[in-house]
Amino acid sequence: MEEEKLRNDLLKWDRKHTDYLKRIYARHEHDSGFINSIIGLFLMENELGHATSWLLKHHIDNGRNFGQEEVDRIFEKIGEPTYWETQLHLLQILPNVPKTPKQMAMIEPHIRELLDAEKKFVKAAAYQAYLEIVKLFPELKNEFSTICQKALKKESASLKVKIRSVLLALQP
Repeated sequence: MEEEKLRNDLLKWDRKHTDYLKRIYARHEHDSGFINSIIGLFLMENELGHATSWLLKHHIDNGRNFGQEEVDRIFEKIGEPTYWETQLHLLQILPNVPKTPKQMAMIEPHIRELLDAEKKFVKAAAYQAYLEIVKLFPELKNEFSTICQKALKKESASLKVKIRSVLLALQP
């Protein structure tokens, strides 16, 4: 796979119409180095964060998965996204990939910060992602439950729906 051509194609995206990204994915999804190229561009090119994270999420949404090494590479950048959309995509990917306690311990502080994100979509996805962390670290359950209860008193109706579903999932 020619990474420079892929990079140039991604730079042409208008940041709105995902059909363009879907065509790129369809054209390359069976190329052996495609996902590694996307991850490489994701890690090295901040300006491509939105496009590459969308492609990574699209890969998962299409029933594909990542190996543990790929997950390690993707989440090494979770605290650094330039675009809120990139944060959202990473948070949406998290529940659907294999996770290790070491990875989750590393990203826990970043996910916790996003529980107070400005963008409601990011905040809602952060609650769902933090639930994944609590599944691996049950000692965080009570504290997270308290955070959720407090959020129910101050958040918008749309966010309350997500928080209630998280609280239900926390129940034994």
